[in-house]
Amino acid sequence: MLLLALWLIHNYLAALAWAGIIALASWPLYGRFVSRLPSKAKHWAPILFTSLVALLFLGPLAYILLVLGGEASLLARLLLEAQTHGLAPPDWVQRIPFAGKSILSWWNGVLANPGGFATWFQKIGQGAVLGWIRLFGAEMLHRSLILLFALLTLYFLYRDGEMLAMRLLSLIQKHLGQPGTRHAKRAVDTIRGTVNGLILVGLAEGILLGLAYWIADLPSPALWGALTGLLAVIPFGMPALYGAASLILFAQGNQTAALAILIWGTLVMLVSDHVVRPMLIGDSAKLPLIWILLGILGGIETFGLLGIFLGPVVMATLVSLWREWTHVRDHPV
Repeated sequence: MLLLALWLIHNYLAALAWAGIIALASWPLYGRFVSRLPSKAKHWAPILFTSLVALLFLGPLAYILLVLGGEASLLARLLLEAQTHGLAPPDWVQRIPFAGKSILSWWNGVLANPGGFATWFQKIGQGAVLGWIRLFGAEMLHRSLILLFALLTLYFLYRDGEMLAMRLLSLIQKHLGQPGTRHAKRAVDTIRGTVNGLILVGLAEGILLGLAYWIADLPSPALWGALTGLLAVIPFGMPALYGAASLILFAQGNQTAALAILIWGTLVMLVSDHVVRPMLIGDSAKLPLIWILLGILGGIETFGLLGIFLGPVVMATLVSLWREWTHVRDHPV
């Protein structure tokens, strides 16, 4: 029956997993939130706190989409001008490192000539591009449904979480004994440490780099900062973004700001990845840095973005079992 139930809901397992991770990571905050509510309002706590979590996720996403919508409108006007009158390339295009000459050649052949963009668009395959757009739209719709279902599940977890936790711990204690309970609590600590080490540190990185983008006079610094914070969750994602920002500043002739962004971004990344994150994740999971990295990278490759949080849990449980079975509890690996 369990296998049949999993087969029936397999398309929604990701949403259930996301809701579980968010609930476990935020449960201490939820407890404080409930304790500060008046007695008559405590029954509203699950829906109020779920709304706050939804605002935390959807607020930055809505801002990014709003800014991207404005940029897309500007891009559409530029493409219309290029199609009707031609658009001369800016001076900084040819100063782009490595690819400047190629981009300038393409610009002169496509955007600088009236009607050149339509010809180029037909050459690359108009049907294929439209197919990619439709696929992207369908994928966005699917992700939105997953998010909505995860938030709905999160409400029920906040409402009935204590009873569910008691039943699960009772089941684990019954079949696995005290070691099973200990490993279950270690998994919860690992999830909370991973969320703190990735999400909160990524938020701090986005703020620090966003301020640097603003000082360097990079266009749309808030958008660049938000994207930096998002990509900071993914290993090696943050360097790609602040590296692109440095290239843009360098191409615009602001070499000093480009170098400063590159140095500052590398410094922030090194401190967060090699000091702060291992401290938050490793202390809660009792997991060495190498296993943290393997868990995150392997989790991403296997489960996608969800694997960022599942990978360290699997590795922490495995290492904990290894130490218990080999009776080497204080060994570094």
